Amino acid sequence: MRHRWIRGLAGLLAALMLLSSGLSAQDRFPDYDTGSQDTADDGGHDDPRYPDEGGDGDNDDWKVPAIVAGVAALALVGRWLHQRSQEHSMSNDDAMMKRLQRQGPVFASLYNTSAFAAIGVVRGDWPFVLNFSHEAPVIVTLRLSARDVPDIYTFRLPFGSGEIGQHRLQFRLPPAFGASERPAAIGVTATDMSGERPAPSFRILALGCGPRAVGSVAIEEVSFLPRRIRAQAQERASYRFFSHSAFPRAVAEFVRVEEAIDGERQFFVDEAPIGGVAAGRSIAPRQWDGRDSFQRVSPGTHRLKVRAWAPTGGWVTAWSNSRVNVMP
Repeated sequence: MRHRWIRGLAGLLAALMLLSSGLSAQDRFPDYDTGSQDTADDGGHDDPRYPDEGGDGDNDDWKVPAIVAGVAALALVGRWLHQRSQEHSMSNDDAMMKRLQRQGPVFASLYNTSAFAAIGVVRGDWPFVLNFSHEAPVIVTLRLSARDVPDIYTFRLPFGSGEIGQHRLQFRLPPAFGASERPAAIGVTATDMSGERPAPSFRILALGCGPRAVGSVAIEEVSFLPRRIRAQAQERASYRFFSHSAFPRAVAEFVRVEEAIDGERQFFVDEAPIGGVAAGRSIAPRQWDGRDSFQRVSPGTHRLKVRAWAPTGGWVTAWSNSRVNVMP
């Protein structure tokens, strides 16, 4: 797979668009409850959720949209960012900041990787990194909204048929994001060249912000093997990763993935605390038994997702390219 680099967006800041309070075409969509969860399985049992999904900062103002249907997710992410840009509650931001320092970047328990939202710490002049791959022409849009930043900062970049492969987008946030760390709403969408339909071949590989997040991508070489395990036979998957930076806290997440014509859908299954990770080292191999947070076998295809962060200085999230198919 060919790698392409887009570095130091001083030149690409010309592509930066400051959106007014008007919504874009993909945002003008019927109302959705930002807390709704469009699950593919309504089997009458509880689905796994993050252990501390409640708590500081988890209120209607900051609730991350959770929906897997691609076209609806495109609209919902845009609407959520617009709503966040209108909020100016210092107390809610302070509560969310404490949560981010304690628990790291926030994602929904389920989302479509062609249109998803997250919450992470940002600061003016901090480096931001986005690593992804695609197998067809795509328009990738990254949007950020934070308190005291009056507009939604938007980077919209097309990648044509001659640019298929893996890409790393790295740039510095504008000074408008402030001289102190603060929570920001982050939206990533990938569409076909019409800008209207989700791009099903888009794969998110890494997302991060801050000095600890870059210098390559701070977390890489994310390994998740073998390709298949039988959970009932006590077979286990092994995982590890390399960290360029030191992080006092890190968590491994296991997410079930479903391929769909509107984008890859990811569902939280379970997580395993890793603790601190040292700079310039790989963690010792660890294992996963193929079960969810309720100790039920989680059949299907899974990816590994690693979140690493520090109370100050930045955070990163990285996904494995490799997948493990869990058999009953």
